Amino acid sequence: MTINVALCAWGMSGREFHLPLIEAEPRLRLTTLLRRSGPDGSEPEGVRFVRDFQAVLDDPQIELVVVNTPNELHFRMASAALAAGKHVVLEKPVTITLDDAHALTRQAEASGRILAVFHNRRLDADFLTLKRHLDNGDLGDLVELEWHYDRYRAHVTHKQWKEDDLPGAGTWFDLGIHLVDGMLSLFGMPVSVAADMDSLRRPGAATDFFDVRFRYPDHRVLLRASTFVRELGPVIVAHGRKGSLVIPHETSFAKGETPTALLHTERAGKVVRERLPLEPARHQDFYANVIDAIAGDRPLVFTPESATAALTLVHKAIEAAREPAMSCG
Repeated sequence: MTINVALCAWGMSGREFHLPLIEAEPRLRLTTLLRRSGPDGSEPEGVRFVRDFQAVLDDPQIELVVVNTPNELHFRMASAALAAGKHVVLEKPVTITLDDAHALTRQAEASGRILAVFHNRRLDADFLTLKRHLDNGDLGDLVELEWHYDRYRAHVTHKQWKEDDLPGAGTWFDLGIHLVDGMLSLFGMPVSVAADMDSLRRPGAATDFFDVRFRYPDHRVLLRASTFVRELGPVIVAHGRKGSLVIPHETSFAKGETPTALLHTERAGKVVRERLPLEPARHQDFYANVIDAIAGDRPLVFTPESATAALTLVHKAIEAAREPAMSCG
């Protein structure tokens, strides 16, 4: 079984995320690259490029379309691909609005085609390591989880669809949704949300700072990000009634050094504090699951329903951030 693939953008996500995974999967063959702009000549060898999305839709040999374009194009392009009888891999967020997300989910179901949303961070080493220790009971009952997506980007980039005050723009939509998706896959829907969001680099522009707090019946999840973090701290800090887990940022380790997490807990009545290797990342599992779902061999993991649930919480947090803060005077 070989599935012909069209990739719809050749930016960072296309070059660094999708292409390596497509090339590593023997059941996929990248045949077509859509380049809506930019110079010719840098396409992968043996792959044709087209300037018009309609050429992708009209090609009967293309079975899977990867929509990795700016957020505002997600709904329109994914819907057109489904209507053309293609299976679709759609970059996160699934869409900008919830109405569009629900409509796209219904369309995929009615068409009998697979719609997978690229929430690949669920396959990162830090997420899998956190899940391992939660499943093993190393922390006991969870009390608090703090999850960061920090960067240092003091200057605004040229990507207006990420930086300007536009629907679906900003780090909460672009990065925060990864954290929300991971949280939902571990714990399900929270009880409530409180949030603080701001544009620190350019007042009135898209969000580049967020501090969002979700409450569950027995624990809290704190999701945080800023573009003014030059010295990166841990990605994950989790505290339970039995122990704590600290997962450093990947840049904390020297080249060639094995990344480790710090676990401080109890075993057999003794307190132990040890560094343990991170779980290996499993990014290749994404497209393997998509192909298995197309073949009917396994259920789809990265479903539009789970992506819509994450989008729902993204919007709820934005609403919560608009609530006035209580005066301390």
